[in-house]
Amino acid sequence: MRIRHSLTAIAFSLLAAGAIAAPVAVVNGTQIQQSSLDEAATAVVRASNGKVKDTPELRNELKQQLINREIIQQEATRRGLDKSAQFKQRLDAIRGDLLQQSLFEDIAKQSPVSDAQIRAEYDKIKAAAAGQKEVHARQITVGTEADAQAVIAQLKKGGSFEALAKQKSKDPAAKQNGGDMGWGNLGMMAKPLADVLKPLGKGQYTTTPFKTDLGWMVFKVEDTRTAKFPTFEEAKGQLGRQMQNAAIEKTIADLRAKAKIQ
Repeated sequence: MRIRHSLTAIAFSLLAAGAIAAPVAVVNGTQIQQSSLDEAATAVVRASNGKVKDTPELRNELKQQLINREIIQQEATRRGLDKSAQFKQRLDAIRGDLLQQSLFEDIAKQSPVSDAQIRAEYDKIKAAAAGQKEVHARQITVGTEADAQAVIAQLKKGGSFEALAKQKSKDPAAKQNGGDMGWGNLGMMAKPLADVLKPLGKGQYTTTPFKTDLGWMVFKVEDTRTAKFPTFEEAKGQLGRQMQNAAIEKTIADLRAKAKIQ
């Protein structure tokens, strides 16, 4: 009896000290642990990139979701749905996905991409992009080559490109914004379009209609500038993820090459 009282006293003292966290809810005798709520809150905050804050209101909402999930799971089990062939098939698929994700995480852990590697790749890409040009362009899209030639003729007479885009273009957006395409990096564009825009200087327009799947187009370059390259700190996160994914893909390719596939 004395031992039982001692164990009870220890349990209560640990609970009071926070060593044993009280469940956030109990559903039909099944406890929902504080750790489950903590993990759910952390996942939501992380997924929002910090836009969602860990607040009592968020935790209460997540708590209700965890309670609902437990109720649903209990009812599904009561109905024996966890014994069905369909459930087992889905469970196997989920297990496969989790194993795949675990392997990817293990590869990343064993072969992490260092800051030095990211910096070297950044410098390489930056050097290749040196001198690339960006253009601020407008476009007019019409149905036939003759219509495009007519637009060019009006431009040669001093017509306003923006006004003609609103009047003549069959592109709904161009009718509203005067054909404004915004700024674009020539190195990132499809080659045929880049080849058309590259020779044009500020204020110049194409004098030969350009045929596309959307129709015949006429372009004007409003302005040009040297392409702005992101700083290392701006590019580091995305570039690091790309390099890590490349390492994972290489490992998978190596495994596939060694596998006996019939």
